[in-house]
Amino acid sequence: MKRVIIVTGAGRGIGLAVARRFAATGDLLVLNDRQFGDEAAEIVEQAKSCGGDVAFVTGDVSRVEDVATLVTMAMDRHGRIDVLVNNAGVLLSKATVDTSAEDWARVIGINLTGTWNCLHAVLPGMIARRSGRIINVSSELGLIGFATYAAYCASKGGVIALTKAVAKEVAPHGVLVNSVAPGPIETDMLKYDTVEYNDETREQIPLRRFGQPDEIAAMVEFLAGPGGSYMVGQIVSPNGGTAI
Repeated sequence: MKRVIIVTGAGRGIGLAVARRFAATGDLLVLNDRQFGDEAAEIVEQAKSCGGDVAFVTGDVSRVEDVATLVTMAMDRHGRIDVLVNNAGVLLSKATVDTSAEDWARVIGINLTGTWNCLHAVLPGMIARRSGRIINVSSELGLIGFATYAAYCASKGGVIALTKAVAKEVAPHGVLVNSVAPGPIETDMLKYDTVEYNDETREQIPLRRFGQPDEIAAMVEFLAGPGGSYMVGQIVSPNGGTAI
Protein backbone atom coordinates (compact mmCIF):
# COMPACT_ATOMS: atom_id res chain seq x y z
CA MET A 1 0.00 0.00 0.00
CA LYS A 2 1.28 3.46 -0.87
CA ARG A 3 1.96 5.64 2.15
CA VAL A 4 0.43 9.07 2.65
CA ILE A 5 3.27 11.35 3.75
CA ILE A 6 3.26 14.99 4.85
CA VAL A 7 6.60 16.81 4.67
CA THR A 8 6.81 20.35 6.00
CA GLY A 9 9.44 22.80 4.81
CA ALA A 10 9.67 20.78 1.60
CA GLY A 11 10.53 23.64 -0.73
CA ARG A 12 14.29 23.39 -0.35
CA GLY A 13 17.16 21.89 1.59
CA ILE A 14 16.52 18.83 3.74
CA GLY A 15 12.76 18.92 3.17
CA LEU A 16 13.21 18.90 -0.59
CA ALA A 17 15.65 16.00 -0.34
CA VAL A 18 13.13 14.08 1.79
CA ALA A 19 10.38 14.78 -0.75
CA ARG A 20 12.60 13.46 -3.54
CA ARG A 21 13.31 10.26 -1.61
CA PHE A 22 9.63 9.54 -1.05
CA ALA A 23 8.66 10.57 -4.59
CA ALA A 24 11.09 7.95 -5.86
CA THR A 25 9.29 5.24 -3.88
CA GLY A 26 5.89 6.13 -5.36
CA ASP A 27 4.35 7.44 -2.17
CA LEU A 28 1.46 9.89 -1.93
CA LEU A 29 2.95 13.20 -0.86
CA VAL A 30 1.43 16.33 0.62
CA LEU A 31 4.18 18.94 0.75
CA ASN A 32 4.17 22.15 2.74
CA ASP A 33 6.26 25.29 2.61
CA ARG A 34 5.72 29.03 2.59
CA GLN A 35 6.66 29.00 -1.09
CA PHE A 36 7.85 26.53 -3.71
CA GLY A 37 10.37 27.00 -6.50
CA ASP A 38 11.07 25.31 -9.82
CA GLU A 39 11.97 22.07 -8.06
CA ALA A 40 8.25 21.49 -7.39
CA ALA A 41 7.62 20.47 -11.00
CA GLU A 42 10.56 18.05 -10.80
CA ILE A 43 9.04 16.36 -7.75
CA VAL A 44 5.69 15.98 -9.53
CA GLU A 45 7.30 14.33 -12.55
CA GLN A 46 9.40 12.04 -10.39
CA ALA A 47 6.38 10.96 -8.36
CA LYS A 48 4.26 10.35 -11.46
CA SER A 49 6.95 8.23 -13.07
CA CYS A 50 7.03 6.06 -9.94
CA GLY A 51 3.25 5.79 -9.59
CA GLY A 52 2.94 8.34 -6.79
CA ASP A 53 1.11 11.62 -6.29
CA VAL A 54 2.04 15.08 -5.03
CA ALA A 55 -0.03 17.94 -3.62
CA PHE A 56 1.43 21.29 -2.55
CA VAL A 57 0.02 23.35 0.32
CA THR A 58 1.56 26.73 1.05
CA GLY A 59 1.40 27.88 4.63
CA ASP A 60 3.20 28.72 7.86
CA VAL A 61 3.34 25.86 10.37
CA SER A 62 3.39 28.32 13.27
CA ARG A 63 -0.22 29.12 12.38
CA VAL A 64 -2.76 26.56 13.58
CA GLU A 65 -5.15 27.43 10.76
CA ASP A 66 -2.47 26.79 8.11
CA VAL A 67 -1.69 23.41 9.63
CA ALA A 68 -5.39 22.57 9.68
CA THR A 69 -5.54 23.33 5.94
CA LEU A 70 -2.53 21.09 5.33
CA VAL A 71 -3.95 18.14 7.26
CA THR A 72 -7.40 18.59 5.73
CA MET A 73 -5.86 18.48 2.26
CA ALA A 74 -4.16 15.17 3.05
CA MET A 75 -7.30 13.68 4.57
CA ASP A 76 -9.60 14.84 1.78
CA ARG A 77 -7.21 13.60 -0.90
CA HIS A 78 -6.20 10.26 0.62
CA GLY A 79 -8.29 9.57 3.73
CA ARG A 80 -5.39 9.08 6.13
CA ILE A 81 -1.88 10.19 7.08
CA ASP A 82 0.77 7.51 7.54
CA VAL A 83 3.91 9.59 8.02
CA LEU A 84 4.57 13.14 9.16
CA VAL A 85 8.00 14.65 8.64
CA ASN A 86 8.22 17.81 10.73
CA ASN A 87 11.05 19.61 8.94
CA ALA A 88 10.05 23.28 8.62
CA GLY A 89 12.47 25.53 10.45
CA VAL A 90 14.37 28.79 10.54
CA LEU A 91 17.86 29.65 11.76
CA LEU A 92 18.90 32.65 13.82
CA SER A 93 22.48 33.56 14.69
CA LYS A 94 22.49 36.55 17.00
CA ALA A 95 24.05 37.38 20.37
CA THR A 96 21.62 36.65 23.17
CA VAL A 97 21.62 40.26 24.36
CA ASP A 98 20.71 41.40 20.83
CA THR A 99 17.94 38.84 20.36
CA SER A 100 14.60 40.62 20.49
CA ALA A 101 11.32 39.27 21.77
CA GLU A 102 10.17 39.20 18.14
CA ASP A 103 13.26 37.16 17.13
CA TRP A 104 12.61 34.69 19.91
CA ALA A 105 8.91 34.35 19.11
CA ARG A 106 9.59 33.76 15.42
CA VAL A 107 12.17 31.02 15.95
CA ILE A 108 10.25 29.24 18.70
CA GLY A 109 7.00 29.71 16.77
CA ILE A 110 8.19 27.98 13.61
CA ASN A 111 10.69 25.45 14.94
CA LEU A 112 8.97 24.26 18.12
CA THR A 113 5.35 25.41 18.05
CA GLY A 114 5.17 24.50 14.36
CA THR A 115 6.33 20.99 15.16
CA TRP A 116 3.74 20.77 17.93
CA ASN A 117 0.97 22.10 15.70
CA CYS A 118 1.56 19.47 13.01
CA LEU A 119 2.11 16.62 15.44
CA HIS A 120 -1.01 17.58 17.41
CA ALA A 121 -3.09 17.70 14.24
CA VAL A 122 -2.17 14.26 12.88
CA LEU A 123 -2.01 12.25 16.11
CA PRO A 124 -5.76 11.61 16.59
CA GLY A 125 -6.05 9.86 13.24
CA MET A 126 -2.87 7.86 13.76
CA ILE A 127 -3.94 6.77 17.25
CA ALA A 128 -7.38 5.77 15.96
CA ARG A 129 -5.75 3.60 13.26
CA ARG A 130 -3.07 2.40 15.69
CA SER A 131 -0.44 3.15 13.07
CA GLY A 132 1.80 6.05 12.14
CA ARG A 133 5.29 7.46 12.03
CA ILE A 134 6.32 10.96 13.06
CA ILE A 135 9.86 12.15 12.38
CA ASN A 136 10.79 15.51 13.88
CA VAL A 137 13.85 17.20 12.41
CA SER A 138 15.73 18.81 15.29
CA SER A 139 19.46 19.62 15.35
CA GLU A 140 22.69 18.59 17.00
CA LEU A 141 22.72 22.13 18.43
CA GLY A 142 19.69 21.15 20.48
CA LEU A 143 21.98 18.59 22.10
CA ILE A 144 25.22 20.54 22.54
CA GLY A 145 24.33 24.26 22.31
CA PHE A 146 26.22 26.92 20.39
CA ALA A 147 27.15 30.53 21.16
CA THR A 148 24.91 33.15 19.49
CA TYR A 149 22.27 30.51 18.67
CA ALA A 150 20.30 30.60 21.93
CA ALA A 151 16.82 30.83 20.39
CA TYR A 152 17.59 28.21 17.76
CA CYS A 153 19.17 25.81 20.28
CA ALA A 154 16.23 26.28 22.65
CA SER A 155 13.75 25.56 19.89
CA LYS A 156 15.54 22.42 18.74
CA GLY A 157 16.17 21.25 22.30
CA GLY A 158 12.43 21.63 22.79
CA VAL A 159 11.77 19.48 19.73
CA ILE A 160 14.01 16.78 21.20
CA ALA A 161 12.21 16.84 24.56
CA LEU A 162 8.83 16.91 22.81
CA THR A 163 9.83 13.89 20.72
CA LYS A 164 10.79 11.84 23.76
CA ALA A 165 7.69 12.73 25.77
CA VAL A 166 5.18 12.11 22.98
CA ALA A 167 6.96 8.93 21.89
CA LYS A 168 6.47 7.39 25.34
CA GLU A 169 2.83 8.40 25.32
CA VAL A 170 1.77 7.16 21.89
CA ALA A 171 3.98 4.12 21.24
CA PRO A 172 1.43 1.84 22.98
CA HIS A 173 -1.05 3.06 20.35
CA GLY A 174 1.17 1.99 17.45
CA VAL A 175 2.55 5.45 16.65
CA LEU A 176 6.34 5.74 16.50
CA VAL A 177 7.84 9.17 17.12
CA ASN A 178 11.54 9.82 16.58
CA SER A 179 13.85 12.69 15.70
CA VAL A 180 16.71 13.27 13.29
CA ALA A 181 19.20 15.81 14.66
CA PRO A 182 21.46 16.86 11.76
CA GLY A 183 24.88 18.38 12.14
CA PRO A 184 25.99 21.12 9.71
CA ILE A 185 24.32 20.31 6.39
CA GLU A 186 25.11 22.13 3.15
CA THR A 187 21.79 23.88 2.54
CA ASP A 188 20.89 27.47 1.71
CA MET A 189 20.20 28.00 5.40
CA LEU A 190 23.77 27.08 6.29
CA LYS A 191 25.37 28.88 3.35
CA TYR A 192 23.86 32.19 4.43
CA ASP A 193 25.28 31.76 7.93
CA THR A 194 28.91 32.89 7.86
CA VAL A 195 29.37 31.89 11.53
CA GLU A 196 29.18 28.20 10.60
CA TYR A 197 29.70 28.07 6.84
CA ASN A 198 33.42 28.59 6.40
CA ASP A 199 36.63 26.63 5.99
CA GLU A 200 37.54 26.88 9.68
CA THR A 201 34.30 25.25 10.76
CA ARG A 202 34.61 22.59 8.07
CA GLU A 203 38.07 21.62 9.30
CA GLN A 204 36.73 21.17 12.84
CA ILE A 205 34.37 18.44 11.63
CA PRO A 206 36.04 15.01 11.97
CA LEU A 207 34.93 14.09 8.44
CA ARG A 208 36.28 17.46 7.20
CA ARG A 209 33.14 18.20 5.21
CA PHE A 210 29.58 19.42 5.63
CA GLY A 211 26.79 16.91 5.28
CA GLN A 212 24.47 16.75 2.28
CA PRO A 213 20.67 17.01 2.46
CA ASP A 214 20.20 13.54 1.01
CA GLU A 215 22.24 12.04 3.85
CA ILE A 216 19.61 13.34 6.26
CA ALA A 217 16.78 12.30 3.94
CA ALA A 218 18.17 8.75 3.99
CA MET A 219 17.84 8.67 7.77
CA VAL A 220 14.29 10.02 7.60
CA GLU A 221 13.45 7.34 5.03
CA PHE A 222 14.87 4.68 7.35
CA LEU A 223 12.81 5.83 10.32
CA ALA A 224 9.66 5.97 8.19
CA GLY A 225 10.22 2.49 6.78
CA PRO A 226 10.49 -1.13 7.95
CA GLY A 227 13.92 -0.53 9.45
CA GLY A 228 12.47 1.92 11.95
CA SER A 229 9.84 -0.47 13.31
CA TYR A 230 11.50 -0.74 16.75
CA MET A 231 12.65 2.88 17.03
CA VAL A 232 10.79 4.84 19.70
CA GLY A 233 11.79 8.28 21.01
CA GLN A 234 15.26 8.10 19.49
CA ILE A 235 17.36 11.12 18.56
CA VAL A 236 19.49 10.05 15.62
CA SER A 237 22.22 12.57 14.80
CA PRO A 238 24.05 12.31 11.46
CA ASN A 239 26.67 14.97 12.14
CA GLY A 240 30.03 13.91 10.74
CA GLY A 241 31.39 13.53 14.25
CA THR A 242 30.68 17.04 15.52
CA ALA A 243 28.77 15.65 18.49
CA ILE A 244 30.12 12.38 19.84
